[in-house]
Amino acid sequence: MSIRSARVKITPQMVALQQTVQQLGYAHVQLLDVLTDDLAALNTATVIILNGGYEFLLLKNLRETHVLERLRTLALAGKPIYGISAGAILLGPDLDLYAYLYPEDHTEQLASTTAINTTTIRIYPHYDVHCEVKPQLPQLITDWEHKTGVTVKRLTNNRGLLVHGSQIQMIDSDS
Repeated sequence: MSIRSARVKITPQMVALQQTVQQLGYAHVQLLDVLTDDLAALNTATVIILNGGYEFLLLKNLRETHVLERLRTLALAGKPIYGISAGAILLGPDLDLYAYLYPEDHTEQLASTTAINTTTIRIYPHYDVHCEVKPQLPQLITDWEHKTGVTVKRLTNNRGLLVHGSQIQMIDSDS
């Protein structure tokens, strides 16, 4: 099951994600929009994939639809939840790093950036691509780490993290 972050039409990328998940052995893959679809399916889903998008808007939408708390409860009960890009960011504790790095993008003006909080790990996905666009990014993240005492896992586009309880494994798509 995949949750989209806002009212958008189904794209070729979403269809590709659906097909990839089906190839992994999940016969029934349902795409849900948290703003318009019946979310009762979350309770019976075998696996939930939280798609990417704009992290502040995704957080706002998950809060407004009361899905944020539901996802936290399901994850703590052992339901596998996979995050892609912004979806992976939201599995962490908060969006504080992103509010620091991109204050101009925090247009939702959320009173709190607390996320799903299923892990204490903070990630920065697409690190390689974003460093090309914003060369000062490595120093900005390092400055934030020194200021907060928190480490950020920098993930390139071919890397991911597998978090299972206290076990953390770096996954490389090239291997």
